[in-house]
Amino acid sequence: MPVVDKAKARAAWPAWFVLPMLFALPASLAIGGPVQVQIKLPSPQKIDTTGMSRLLVGGFRVNDNPAVDVDKEVNRVLRDLLRRNTRFEIIDTESLPLPEQSIEEAIRNAAYWKRLGTRFNADIIVGGTVEFDSRDQSGFVQEDVTSELTGQRLRRSRWLERESFKMEMGLYFFRGSTGELIYEDHYTEEAAFDGKSSDDLSVLHQLLQRVSESVLGILTPRTKVETRYLFTE
Repeated sequence: MPVVDKAKARAAWPAWFVLPMLFALPASLAIGGPVQVQIKLPSPQKIDTTGMSRLLVGGFRVNDNPAVDVDKEVNRVLRDLLRRNTRFEIIDTESLPLPEQSIEEAIRNAAYWKRLGTRFNADIIVGGTVEFDSRDQSGFVQEDVTSELTGQRLRRSRWLERESFKMEMGLYFFRGSTGELIYEDHYTEEAAFDGKSSDDLSVLHQLLQRVSESVLGILTPRTKVETRYLFTE
């Protein structure tokens, strides 16, 4: 089965599906001028999982992070997410080491993924890469203040301690029976916090939570909410 092109998979829904929902709006909205409304649209899953029931979350190639075991945490979070929100039987196992080769070669190593599929009797295997880093972004910032003596507005500089985090994750889905790559997706999430007391583990979980709906949408149909504008006379 060929690798799914994510861009092609995101086809627009036909007008016959969207229009009935728009015209079903309350008559009170039709008072003239633009009206902002939100509609729910079905979003089909990206992978055909017909006949598949057992899913294995494998290993991840990660960067060194002294504050958190990124490989272990991502594996655990994904297993919990998929167990709670999909019909799949999630195989309980700790993160598995990837082959000692470049990530590009490991992804193309169908024999490795097929061995995992046979070993764990898995229909789908998920593996990937995760880069999780923090950076010191402390520096001087400009702010406007009001003088207590004159009442005038003044601009001053002050030192602000600030820390930023960035997560880059690539997810690869393999067919357990053949080891072939059937889908891939990539995510980038960032967050910044004042001060330097943020917990790396908590931040990692927050960033993973942001992409959870997209990850679920690969394996299961989802409903997405989009904003539309109606122009009435």
